[in-house]
Amino acid sequence: MDKRDLVIRPIRAEDIGAVQDFLFTQLQELFAQDGQAAITDDVWGLGKTYLEPDNCNMWAVFTPEGTVVGTAAICAYNGRIELLKGRYHLPTTAEVGRCYIDAKLRRQGIGSKLVEAMTQFCKDHGYRTMYLHTHHFLPGGFNFWQKQGFAITIDQGGSLEIVHMEKIL
Repeated sequence: MDKRDLVIRPIRAEDIGAVQDFLFTQLQELFAQDGQAAITDDVWGLGKTYLEPDNCNMWAVFTPEGTVVGTAAICAYNGRIELLKGRYHLPTTAEVGRCYIDAKLRRQGIGSKLVEAMTQFCKDHGYRTMYLHTHHFLPGGFNFWQKQGFAITIDQGGSLEIVHMEKIL
């Protein structure tokens, strides 16, 4: 598949089923080891989480046939992580999430295109900081985010290998 044939765009209501299928497959492949399970409330409620609020969005990467092969999302950071309490000005902090690319298409610049779309969205919506957390065990994840200009704020390590990162806009 030629990456030039792929289409990156914000998801619409009619895309939700296909996007959920893609995300659940990615979560199973990436987080099933060692009994790890990713929280999926936002995946079950994609429309409510990413489409309804004006300051949130989700993008998907589609093949010419309409198959979802990548995703990324932005939502307002809500201060939910105890370790980070007080670090961020909540009205101007966006949380990056659900950034996954089909394994066969990784390392071809698709994720970078998604980050460009998310960054522009954040700037357009008054966000000044993009926050995310990743895990060292995710294939290429940590290095990818560093190359995108995200800096480590806290490396929790531990069995989940969680790394908190941010990018100032």
